[in-house]
Amino acid sequence: MRGIPARLKDAEMDWVLLSLVSAVAFTVVTLVQKRTLDSHVRSVVAFNASAAVLQVSVALVIIILAPPDDWFTSAVAIMVIVGVLQAAVWFLQSYAISRETDISRIVPVLDSFPLLVLLIAVVFLGESLTPLKWIAMFLVTGGAILASWHQAKPGEPVRLNRSFFAIVGAVIAMSLMAVLFKVASASLSVGQMLALAWLCAAPVHFAVMRLTHEGVENVVAVFRSRTAFSWVGLTQLGMLIAISSALMALTLGPVSLSTAIMSTRPVLLMLWAVASGISLKHVITAGANRGPIRLRMASASLVSLGVGAMAF
Repeated sequence: MRGIPARLKDAEMDWVLLSLVSAVAFTVVTLVQKRTLDSHVRSVVAFNASAAVLQVSVALVIIILAPPDDWFTSAVAIMVIVGVLQAAVWFLQSYAISRETDISRIVPVLDSFPLLVLLIAVVFLGESLTPLKWIAMFLVTGGAILASWHQAKPGEPVRLNRSFFAIVGAVIAMSLMAVLFKVASASLSVGQMLALAWLCAAPVHFAVMRLTHEGVENVVAVFRSRTAFSWVGLTQLGMLIAISSALMALTLGPVSLSTAIMSTRPVLLMLWAVASGISLKHVITAGANRGPIRLRMASASLVSLGVGAMAF
């Protein structure tokens, strides 16, 4: 009996560490994807379609090696929905980013999605948090929002235009994805969930390519260029690590707290920019300023305290 609390504690530490690994991996993906779109791939649609080809290849291997025991289950149906939501998130974000010259005005909205996840998890999944975990949740989320919010130009609030509503849609889709992954994890393995989501997202990416008249030639051009293919492949390797870590964290821990840790991407980007001496405008936006050092330290401190409280 003495070993049971120790195993539970190890599981809790595992989901915290996996959530952090996922956050770091998603940060690397953001940086690599930015470089890929700026220098090697013609458009977001072509990038998504090219990435979908690689994702389908990986997904088919996983499904062949470890297929679901029963294809006609609610868990498989849930992953079909998750795949469509995943594609929707990519396109809604891409639409907003393409319309905004300074995406730092909409990033704070995107980084608030753990709050919606918390609401859904408490109401529908019956998750209950201790007072310390509630405090930790708001510390991490608040730090992530502060890290991105202070990048916006002073006196210019978030505008209620089409970009804003696209990001709100992305936030809702991301929140639903996290909760649905948690539900499906009771019946499917991490590999099966990843493979099914990618298989169901790919047709959406291909359909958008057709509807936007991007043409297959743009995707073929990516695969013909060794440089472009390498950069797209690198982003997908990062996505594989990021999503796998995220799914394992969601399986082991509470979905509300796991997503809170995963939302620390703005803090990691900020720390990376400070350490490297490179302005954030070369990372995620064309118009963000560096912001006061006090706000940078405050956001990083809030996140550190929150993650520490979760691990404690």
